[in-house]
Amino acid sequence: MRSRLDLQTALTGAGGVFLVLALLGLHPALPYLSIAAGSLFAIKTAWASIRERSLDVNLLMVLAAIGAVAVGRATDAAVLLFLFSLSSTLESLAMARTKSAIEGLIKLRPLEATVVRDAEDLRVPVESVALGERVRIRPFEAVPLDGVVLEGSTSVNEATLTGESVPVAKGPGDKVLSGTTNVEGLILVEVTGVVGDSTLDRIVELVAEAQENKASGERVSQWFGQRYTFFVVFASLASLLARAAMGFPWPEAFYQALTLLVALSPCALVISSPASTLSALAWAARNGILVRGGAYIEAAGTIDTVALDKTGTLTSGQPELVEICVCHRTNASEHERCEASAGCWTGSGPLSQEAAALLRLASGAEQYSDHPIADAIVRAARAQGIEVPEATATEVMPGLGVAATINGLRVEIGQARYFDMEALPRAFRDDVAALQAKGMTVALMRAGDRLAGFGLADTVRPEAKQALKALRAAGVKHVVMLTGDNQNTAHAVAAQLGIEDYRAAMLPEDKAHAIQELIAQGKRVMMVGDGVNDAPVLKRAHLGVAMGGLGSDVALQAADVVLMRDRLTALAEVVRLGRRARAVIAFNLAFAGGVIAVLTLASLLGKLPLPIAVIGHEGSTVIVILNGLRLLTGPGRPAATSSASRRRRGATARS
Repeated sequence: MRSRLDLQTALTGAGGVFLVLALLGLHPALPYLSIAAGSLFAIKTAWASIRERSLDVNLLMVLAAIGAVAVGRATDAAVLLFLFSLSSTLESLAMARTKSAIEGLIKLRPLEATVVRDAEDLRVPVESVALGERVRIRPFEAVPLDGVVLEGSTSVNEATLTGESVPVAKGPGDKVLSGTTNVEGLILVEVTGVVGDSTLDRIVELVAEAQENKASGERVSQWFGQRYTFFVVFASLASLLARAAMGFPWPEAFYQALTLLVALSPCALVISSPASTLSALAWAARNGILVRGGAYIEAAGTIDTVALDKTGTLTSGQPELVEICVCHRTNASEHERCEASAGCWTGSGPLSQEAAALLRLASGAEQYSDHPIADAIVRAARAQGIEVPEATATEVMPGLGVAATINGLRVEIGQARYFDMEALPRAFRDDVAALQAKGMTVALMRAGDRLAGFGLADTVRPEAKQALKALRAAGVKHVVMLTGDNQNTAHAVAAQLGIEDYRAAMLPEDKAHAIQELIAQGKRVMMVGDGVNDAPVLKRAHLGVAMGGLGSDVALQAADVVLMRDRLTALAEVVRLGRRARAVIAFNLAFAGGVIAVLTLASLLGKLPLPIAVIGHEGSTVIVILNGLRLLTGPGRPAATSSASRRRRGATARS
């Protein structure tokens, strides 16, 4: 596949070089060399179509070139074949990587699993693991199959499947899913889903099904192309035979048939879309937007609904410390009240002395942990200029928390279930509940008679609000947020961004169904995501967009558009570029079709000399190309910006 594409690219380049030299008039053989280079793949494809008893546009291009050469217009034939070869090559380059998404998904599952059989740990292929068998999963290993934890506690990174930014604690009775990663402890799991019947397998099936659904839409253009080619060939032959039967000399009849072939030749029609979309693709690439083909540029112009994944798309993708609630107990034995100094730091202003002291202790206890929450606490301490203290006797409790000794003081930090919440002061419990109600993940800390609640959240990206505003200005009527996070977290983020429609606690299948529901309502949907769980959804939507820097390899393979710089505001640029491209293409098609109609009518009336047909045909092609090149300037200014500029100009004129 790759060698064929390399050869096609090389021949297109050679054809272009020969064409330029031919236009300079350096040697009469140069147009023919350009024709040879540009026609090789067209002839090969046309011949394959003939053998399959079908005709396509490749054959029409070859016949048009032969006709041009037959009447001494070899340079015109070279131009025609070079442009056609160029568009075919670029389309092949853009689509070369789209078939490897399923392979990337399958690679998430390890090839082997550690199965406990007869009290022994055996490494066996995952395909040989049966339902109900027990599998031992060590820290940092991928979960091979769906199952339920029997023994041990840990945290599991489920970001690849659910989009959850924080690893989820797992203990006896909790489910683990294939394709996720065990972050901390050793666990024993009973298998509930074998190969072919797991969460990961369902995602693979969804991607494959979505690819099939999308590919079926391409049959319409193929159907039209074949029939139009038959029509042109038939019309030219009919013209030749009719004129011969009417007594015209064969040379004149052949001349008029070639004239009709040139008049009907859809070069301008064929290049109308590529000339425009290639220009749009070039602008997009220069601005960090990778679009996998011209069809997706046009699809972007129809979008009226945008669905966005939360984690890593609207948010940063990693937890940040945003609030600290502190409590200094007045009666350590009764645990009833906090001192008057209790309260919460909300991220604005300097830390209180008490909050800073507790953050210092927390960072010391967490400094050697790789857990995302620990990393967020240590980063927050350093950002506040706090020196992280040394810790001794550090003890990690997988799935629960960490304990350490700092300057002789025992410090414990972890999840709420690590602590006896009922024994904690009511005011402090209320503060913790308030943090959780805001959608935050809360890490609790106990250091002697002092308590702290650290509220962490996957923070909204700074440009998210601006991006949503730009989308609405571009004509997007409906924005929906899809997330695997809980209802509180989803509500908090949606409220910050002004998103009214949001769906929480969604598995990959749920997201795919949500997209299908939107499509069933007649909406044209763009899906924006970044994780493996987004791959089937990206393919299900009319247009799938992946965030390049944070996105998984599978999501990038599955997406139609990739934002290479993770610039959310580029979403509106994609939509506006698509709308402008559709307008340019519509004009090109109408203009090219009109020219063909006029030339064809004149040819049938016998009033069209072949040179005029060639000039009209090639002239319309040049105009169409030049019009398409306007897209090299991009989508133009947003409508709101343009309107504001007009108002400013009007105010200046009145003054």
